[in-house]
Amino acid sequence: MKIKLFKLVQNELIKIFKRKSIYVLLLISIIVVIIFNYKNPDQNASIMQIGTKNIDLKGLEQSLESSKDNIERYLRQKVSLEFYKIYNKYEENSWQKYAINEERGGYGGNKIEYNHNIENNLYLIYDYELNDNTEVSAEIYEKAKGYLKQLIEALDSNNWKRFVEIKIQNLEEVKKYVQDDKTELSKVNINIEIYELRLKNNIIFANNILNSYLDEYRTNCYLMEDSEDKSTNNFNFKKYLENKEILKYAINNNITQDISQENFNVILENKIDARISLIRTFRHFDIILVIITLYISCTTVVDETNKGTIKGLLTKPHKRATIIVSKVLACIIAVLVFMIFIIITQYIVGGIIFGFDSYKLDYIDYNHNKGQIVTVNLLIYILLVGLAKIPMYAIISIFATLMSTIFNNISITLILTLIVFYFGNTVIADWSKERTIATVTKYFITNNWDFSQYLFGQVSDVYGLSFPFSLIIYTIYLVLILGILIKVFNKKEIKNV
Repeated sequence: MKIKLFKLVQNELIKIFKRKSIYVLLLISIIVVIIFNYKNPDQNASIMQIGTKNIDLKGLEQSLESSKDNIERYLRQKVSLEFYKIYNKYEENSWQKYAINEERGGYGGNKIEYNHNIENNLYLIYDYELNDNTEVSAEIYEKAKGYLKQLIEALDSNNWKRFVEIKIQNLEEVKKYVQDDKTELSKVNINIEIYELRLKNNIIFANNILNSYLDEYRTNCYLMEDSEDKSTNNFNFKKYLENKEILKYAINNNITQDISQENFNVILENKIDARISLIRTFRHFDIILVIITLYISCTTVVDETNKGTIKGLLTKPHKRATIIVSKVLACIIAVLVFMIFIIITQYIVGGIIFGFDSYKLDYIDYNHNKGQIVTVNLLIYILLVGLAKIPMYAIISIFATLMSTIFNNISITLILTLIVFYFGNTVIADWSKERTIATVTKYFITNNWDFSQYLFGQVSDVYGLSFPFSLIIYTIYLVLILGILIKVFNKKEIKNV
């Protein structure tokens, strides 16, 4: 039985790769990969440039004059004016200007930004000096003056490490006043941690990737803190945690390359490289593999039925179940060959267009089960993802073969299967992010057929899903659809046989 099945699969593969249309599809795949990489929608021009030119103070001076009747507004304008006077003292593209740039964006009123030490101290000073109803004590006022003086001295003496140390001292002082507010205390600690990371890893203020990592690290820490549901069942919190840990790994390991992943853009304005393009192979070209799967699966029965070549196969001593299973297996193997072909094509094309150097960096991910970073060789990673997606292509292949056996029409089969694939991977996937809806949609095959979502300890975006659950649901669908296909093929009438 096994030998017969093996020979049948071998014969089916020979039939598939004898078709000229298969090589047309290969050529089209190459062209699509080249065009996509050349016109990549993920591709941005360059790292976003942070402006460090001097600020024109005339507008601020005029606003200050016109706001004297409103003390709160006047204080904010006064702080902004004095802040930009300090900013304008230093040369363009100096570390001082980049350091002060962290505070640009204006004073937030009652919403304190704990990395805005210069602004915050300026506000405390002028609130005490100019506001008759100030709540700032003389002690706080003197401390604010002292910290501001030290910060300016560090800037003037070109000592960025001393500047950071003073910021940490300032924040340690702030902690005394927010001890009773856990959220605010956490935000102070986040900023202390970031400054300590800067010192530990010798990251001078500049417009580069490591500084972008620090900024994004702070953002993800804040987003985690602001999340109401702080568990991995919360899709957003899970992503913030994952991003935060990957960013911290990059900072501590001095990675000066963009570590963006399949669905994780670390630096929005950064120019992506060959490594990122390779990681996103399946996100970009999944639809090509689905179409190839559909084409091969649809034609394997319909073409032979219409041309009458299936008659000779049915006259031989093979069970119909063995014949149809061999056709499905041949389709899946053919798709695997196409998958490897597209991966190799992307590797070569991406390397030529963006440079091969970026392939040296491993794939970096966060294992939610172990709570630690995992690194994997880039080619091993992409092959593992491909293998984990084979079950999805297998179900699509079996379903398409079933539809083509029922309707004996390639067009109808293509339309029906593409509708199922598109609806499942977009609409159902989006609905499933809502916990209440996910209690139902988690049983849909489209939420369970892609096992790459569980690689390296990842947690599914759909509430209630786990690898064992998906494996059970997938097996049920696989047995059900394959069983129906065998039954339909067994009863299918082949004329003149």
